[in-house]
Formats: sequence, structure tokens, C-alpha cells
Amino acid sequence: MRNLRTTLFLGTATLLLSASPMSPAHAAPGDGYVRLAHLSPDTPEVDVYLYSAGKKTPRLVLRHVGYGALSPYQRLGTGSYTVMMRPADAPATSKPVLSTNVRVQSGDSYTVAGMGPYKGIKLDILKDTADLPAGRAGVRVIAASLKQPALNVTAGGQSLADGLQLANATPYRVLDAAPKTIRVQGRKGDAVSLRLPLRAGALHTVVVLDGKKGLRLLDQRDARQSAQTPKGGVDTGLGGLAVQTPWWQALAMAGLALWFSGRARARGFDGRSRARWFSGRARSADGQARPQP
Repeated sequence: MRNLRTTLFLGTATLLLSASPMSPAHAAPGDGYVRLAHLSPDTPEVDVYLYSAGKKTPRLVLRHVGYGALSPYQRLGTGSYTVMMRPADAPATSKPVLSTNVRVQSGDSYTVAGMGPYKGIKLDILKDTADLPAGRAGVRVIAASLKQPALNVTAGGQSLADGLQLANATPYRVLDAAPKTIRVQGRKGDAVSLRLPLRAGALHTVVVLDGKKGLRLLDQRDARQSAQTPKGGVDTGLGGLAVQTPWWQALAMAGLALWFSGRARARGFDGRSRARWFSGRARSADGQARPQP
């Protein structure tokens, strides 16, 4: 039985590391990244689907995605993909409220976001990579506030935007790599500030959201000089996340769990034991800015 568990573990570990489409350390060098966002202030929660072009089975489903939520980046092979949004808990076969296609290029990353007011919501595709001069950083601002539909934005006193409208985004603005205060002033008088620790090669997106009391700012670090697999960020309630898992992965994970269960019993581990896992990091060969780890 012990030899059987060992053989099963080795086989399943090989499957998980070599064949998993989401394995960070073993993804193809030509991959890109996509993250999904809900930035429409008065739109209810939605379910977001990501499909490979022409496929009926989704690669990824995000449940109950609410306003202000951004998913982690998903590593994808180059090619075309379709993003669809449906009302929360609507059947997967129902007609989507919104749909768009995104073309993933090698080494690039993208944000696909539902933006604008409910009556005029649309899916926008934002490119999250940019070339930066050596030793500089980049900052982009997305206006997602319905309460303050026109915004003035400064970074360390330098103007980034004047009258930025709802559902619009600035391009990345090149700034010195040093901590800076981002200040957002609404035309109706509301103002809010955020301190950003800008580092050389880093790209940041600052999303201006409606809070319970006035504006609030959400900082997303899109990339840094050392290219590593992104994890993205979920600052507000993303809701359930369901990934379509191939049968061989489910079998592999079951075998792995069986092996560890046997090892734990053999060594007398109890429920208070803990294990630490460390994931490998993919390094860049060209030094260009890529999605953050």
C-alpha cells in the first residue's frame, strides 16, 4: 500500500506540474494575462464568464461579482477569448447582458471591466502593460464614481487628469520612482488622497470608487520591472469563484490528498499540524514591465 501511494503521488505531481493550464512556473513563455472587473456604480452583482473563442464551456466563472471588485490575473495562451456578464445566478445558457472579445498578445496583460452607469454599461478592454523609461514608474486613473462624475487628479502636485469623466481612464503617466500622494478632487467638492510607494518599473492603476461616505481610492499594482506571474488583487467582495477543472486534475488532486493522508497517519500528525507551501516564480528574460506577483 505504501508503494502504491508513493507511485500515485509521483504520477499525480507530474500531472499537476506539467499539464495544469494555470501552473505559474510551467506556463508557456508566450502567454498573456487577463483580469475581470466590475466598475459600474449602480449595476447589481453579476456572474462573469471567460471562454476561449468558439468554445461553449467556460474556462472560468466568477460568481456574484460586485461593484469595485477586480479578479486575480488569469494566465492565458495567446489568442482570442470572449468575456460575458450575466445577472447573478442567471443560467449559464441565458443571453448575456454584456459580451466582448479580447485578443491576448504574448507577454501583455489586460483588464476587462464593466464600466459606466447601469443604463449605459459597457465592457471596456484596458491594456495593463506599457514601456517605461529606465528608473521610472507609471500611474493610470480609472473614473468609476457616479457621485462625482468629473474628477481632477494630481500626483505629488503634478496634474494627471482634469475633468476625468465616469467610465474613462487616463493613459499611464510616467513619474519619478518615489513615493507620491495621489489626490482626487470631485467637481462637487469631495476629495480623497492616497500615498503610493512608486518603485522603478512599477505600473499602478488607481480606481476612483463611490464609498459609503464620499470617494474612495483603490490601488492596483499592474506590473513591476521583474516579470513574475501575477496574482492580481481582490479588494472588495468578489464572491464565489468557480474554475472549470478537467477530470484528470480532479483525479490527480484526489490521489495527492490520499498520499498525504497516509503519510500523516504514518507519522502521527494531528489536526494541529501545519504545512507551508511555496510556489515557484517565473522570471523575465527581457526586463520589461509585466503583471505583478
